[in-house]
Amino acid sequence: MRFELEILDGKNKGRRLMLRNGLMIGRGPKKDPTVAPELQQQKIAFDDPEMAEAHVVINYDSNKSWNIECLAPNKIRLGFAEVERAVLIVGLIFNIGQTGFKVVEHEAKNKGPWKEELKAWLEKNPGYPSSTEIFFFSRPIRLSFIQGPQYEEAYTLSYGPRELGYNCLDLDIKDPSSPPRVAKFFQIGAQVYIENLCGAAATINGGAFEQHKIAQGDVLRIGSSTIELSTL
Repeated sequence: MRFELEILDGKNKGRRLMLRNGLMIGRGPKKDPTVAPELQQQKIAFDDPEMAEAHVVINYDSNKSWNIECLAPNKIRLGFAEVERAVLIVGLIFNIGQTGFKVVEHEAKNKGPWKEELKAWLEKNPGYPSSTEIFFFSRPIRLSFIQGPQYEEAYTLSYGPRELGYNCLDLDIKDPSSPPRVAKFFQIGAQVYIENLCGAAATINGGAFEQHKIAQGDVLRIGSSTIELSTL
């Protein structure tokens, strides 16, 4: 969220100041011999006789909060109280000298109705129908690790197709000796299948396979992992 200070009084009433770390607010002139040159570049000067030439500084702290801090011996007014420091939150109103300020959210330059903007964007960027092979398994598949780094872990597959492999964004095998693509799970009709994606590196029930109809108690071995397959 980006904050701004809205000026509430004087000839600059309604103007907004974007917060930035090190921003100084004070009385003019902008060039002040008592202020370091690098700070003068960030000074906002007001024609307000009750402001000091270097009155406050805006800071962004390590807690990701915006603060306003007075340079001694100056103060700011919050209601009827005078304080040396305040946390800037949306809606806060304070006075520096005779000038009031309000903390507000930054407004985007394009203020057009968002529905109209969305409609215009969709007219320029129409969607197109696409097909998907996602489906729900008629009987969910359970993958139970009975040996290896993921011993006693399990995956339950309710939709497919799903893919298993090392460092996989879908079904991850944590054994680095396993291939990145081990097997794919899919179904034809009501029958669920496992398809081999890594050749001889994977076996089902101790034997090689290309595609295999999954039955209760089938055992998939890959690297140091042994996985029992079942349907629910």
